[in-house]
Amino acid sequence: MAIGVGTRELVVGAAPPRWMRLRRKPAELPEPASIAIPDEQCFTEAGVLDALKLALATDPAPAGQKEPSKRGARIVLDDFWASHAILRGDFRTLRAREIEEVVLAHFADLYGIEADSVQVRFSVQRGGHAVFASAMSRTLHDGIHQAGATARVDIQCLKLCLPEMLNRVEDAAGAGQAMLLFVADTLLQAVLVEENCWVAYDAQRLFPGDASDAARIAARAEQAFERLANRTSGKREAYRVYLYGSEIDPAPFEGRFLTTLRPAQPALDTSVAHRLMESAR
Repeated sequence: MAIGVGTRELVVGAAPPRWMRLRRKPAELPEPASIAIPDEQCFTEAGVLDALKLALATDPAPAGQKEPSKRGARIVLDDFWASHAILRGDFRTLRAREIEEVVLAHFADLYGIEADSVQVRFSVQRGGHAVFASAMSRTLHDGIHQAGATARVDIQCLKLCLPEMLNRVEDAAGAGQAMLLFVADTLLQAVLVEENCWVAYDAQRLFPGDASDAARIAARAEQAFERLANRTSGKREAYRVYLYGSEIDPAPFEGRFLTTLRPAQPALDTSVAHRLMESAR
């Protein structure tokens, strides 16, 4: 099964078999199910874990298809559930454990996070001069795997949204200077890129109504750049902005940045959790 974990709901659907994905053969799959998180538990780990237990108890397989003897789940989480960072340096000769120690020290300095309280993962960019790192609450990470074990579902994959998005759009900006702007219901995330290299990351919390207010998003994007200005020698007016996520009118960005583009991306006629589920598939 494929599960998308948002802040207010989980969406669970059937995942096509591996052979079908490899052959890119379209699969006829039943409609996914939405499991709402009660209002009083929204934005809480307890709410996610309670909803996940219900999700793992569902059978999203197509009608008439025999349930496999061993069930598995691929899960993609909203970035609300983690902290991200981009670290610059020479990582070419460091072992994975050494990079992990650097990442843990960075999160400890930045957020006061204790090493034992988080589960970190990272990706070293081609060339070895930048690392994209994420830190997830260990109680949430372990709770998800415990829920899977209790339901006898193998958690085959547990990922966060933004690292997956970066893998897909890494070369979209091409040469030059760009800001990749990811607009979701609860977060505005900015990634500065120079000559296809990660430079810096910023995140700002969004509240109801923010994501649909283009002028507010443009102002927040400008603020994000100013906070990251010490990480780049480029000028804001020389940066191209690439918009991902919520559909935003580019007009308010004019004059703030060089140009604003919206690359082709899936339609946004479904909820965030539904799109995360599609990514998990």
